[in-house]
Amino acid sequence: MNKLDILLKQKHEKILSVYFTAGYPELNSTTKIVEELGNSGADLIEIGIPFSDPVADGPVIQFSNNTAIENGITLELIFSQLDKISIKSKIPKIMMGYFNPVLQFGIERFCEKCAKVGIDGVIIPDLPLAEYQSQYQKIFKRYGIHFI
Repeated sequence: MNKLDILLKQKHEKILSVYFTAGYPELNSTTKIVEELGNSGADLIEIGIPFSDPVADGPVIQFSNNTAIENGITLELIFSQLDKISIKSKIPKIMMGYFNPVLQFGIERFCEKCAKVGIDGVIIPDLPLAEYQSQYQKIFKRYGIHFI
């Protein structure tokens, strides 16, 4: 059972989920933000994967994505930063982003890294459910990563 399962089993309402974009406001701020959110009462953290063309998001998320990319953030660097706090951080974490960066990174590699650094689930809104179920569901399940 991952940390997300435990949270949802123990707490049925008033779950505080906080989103932020990895690599924003500074390249190396991801670990500090995760630590501070965990210490400040957040129940669940959503870590945004920056994308160069976040057309489905509003201006605030577009700005944070662009800034994070300009700062030099990459998916590999996000995993490296999260690995530094994976043992200390007890709060459930979800990664949220577009499918293209995940596909480019490699689905199996992405899931393996998620499991290694303590990611409990992912939100990939532009990955159609039917495609997920037919092509990727077994991989996500193998690594215990919830597809939300």
